[in-house]
Amino acid sequence: MGVKAAPDPQQKQTIEIGIIGGPFDRVTTFLQEFEPGQKDFIVNPETFGVPAREVNQVVEREVEVTVPARLHASVLDMNRFNTNRPGGGGIGFAVGIYFRARVRSTKSPEIIVRGQRPLIVKHFASVFKEILGFPGGFEIELTDHGRRHIGMGSSTGTMTAACLGINAVLGRPYDERELRRVLGFNACEESPLNSSYLMRGFETGIGTMAGVNGGMVLSSDDLELIHRVPLPDTRAVIIVPDVPSLEDEFTGKDTAAQSEVELLMRRARHLDSLQAGVKSQIILLDLLPAMVRGDLKGIGDAIFDLSFLGSKRAECEQHGMFGAPIYRLVSCLKEIGADVAGMSSVGPTIFALTRSSEVHRRVMKFLAAEKVPENRIMDTFIDNTGARIVEQGEERTVRHEAQLSG
Repeated sequence: MGVKAAPDPQQKQTIEIGIIGGPFDRVTTFLQEFEPGQKDFIVNPETFGVPAREVNQVVEREVEVTVPARLHASVLDMNRFNTNRPGGGGIGFAVGIYFRARVRSTKSPEIIVRGQRPLIVKHFASVFKEILGFPGGFEIELTDHGRRHIGMGSSTGTMTAACLGINAVLGRPYDERELRRVLGFNACEESPLNSSYLMRGFETGIGTMAGVNGGMVLSSDDLELIHRVPLPDTRAVIIVPDVPSLEDEFTGKDTAAQSEVELLMRRARHLDSLQAGVKSQIILLDLLPAMVRGDLKGIGDAIFDLSFLGSKRAECEQHGMFGAPIYRLVSCLKEIGADVAGMSSVGPTIFALTRSSEVHRRVMKFLAAEKVPENRIMDTFIDNTGARIVEQGEERTVRHEAQLSG
């Protein structure tokens, strides 16, 4: 890996990464910085199977969007995605921690962004203007959950909330499946090299699927939603453990863009090239039947097995001592009685799901004995409703309008 830096610190830079997947899979990819709205970094929907649409009239509307955060238990195969190809599949849960956006369409062509993650929000406002030929503009204010680059889906949740709001004020030109493709093929996050620029992101679609539909979702390659089930009356205890990789509680420098890309494109891909078949068997023969039955323990047993395989193993290992700190906590939570326990995304955030008040009490007692600070514990629930949009005082759930077959 090398960073090509120009003498001018404001000049866009490029991260060069050698990709290693299977034994014969050795190529180089480039992450280039770009400005929000830069046209050569906007991907036209027709290139990824979404028909061309136009919104050429301006109707001034305003909506408020609420989107739950996601936990991402495992990618299915990291060899099936890249910065220019979203996919790879995954397992996700929607939880009661929220992103909120207020979006207004305006006759003025200006894009005005307030609040958090302004670069991402401004870029997606520009994406919609460009691909739909929308002559108006937007006023957008977004609030994220504040836990960034620790496995809580801060970037994908921001993109989902912004896209849902923009799509709504434009009269919903895209359905749920089309919208997540627009998001996935234009996914981005802030550059680790320069705070004024963005870089392409890696996207499985799990954040959007879980955020829109709530409950538990299983996706396959190419951003396709395979199955979604509610998990009623399920508590979720989310912990940010103190592990060697975590330099800062809220930004997690060692799990941010540059080193995260190196992890995903090297060891994680290599291990998935060896074990994606075993992972797929567990998902097809154990996880999916448990989802159909609503068997929370069966779901948890399958996810626990996946924690030691392929890319999830690589993700756990990056947090020191070959994953021992993560595996110890996850194993303890399972031993205590949590139905589901695992690490979310690249971590180090771990989670425990249970429907038992007694198990919940034991989990909290264990965390107190471990001296985990209260500000590193989020005691919440599985959100089975998904994204909500309020317009003119009337609330509707996005899932009821979604095409769950896709």
